[in-house]
Amino acid sequence: MSMELDFHLHKIQSLSPKAAKIALRMLDRDPRVPTEWVMALRPALVDRSSDAESFGGTDWMTIAAIERPGIRRFTEHFESREQRHARLWVLSLRTATQRHDRAEPGESLFGAL
Repeated sequence: MSMELDFHLHKIQSLSPKAAKIALRMLDRDPRVPTEWVMALRPALVDRSSDAESFGGTDWMTIAAIERPGIRRFTEHFESREQRHARLWVLSLRTATQRHDRAEPGESLFGAL
């Protein structure tokens, strides 16, 4: 397992159930995340988010701010600590995904073919 994937997997345990639920929604909607990363991260997010309440209005604002970073300056005033953690986790995962995409051709999460 790559160090970056391992880092994000480990960080799931520090997310609140609501933050994990927001992160799970974003993971499921992001086609840039490699399938093997989704398969590794999704079960942990599902488990962590199992006790989360339904999304409220400010949760949807955080999701919108993740999808459209330009509106973040309007939404950050309403963002809770757990929403911020979810947003930062997702953005960190996207950065790691971009680095993964620039890896050597023929390399995968599991090493060279």
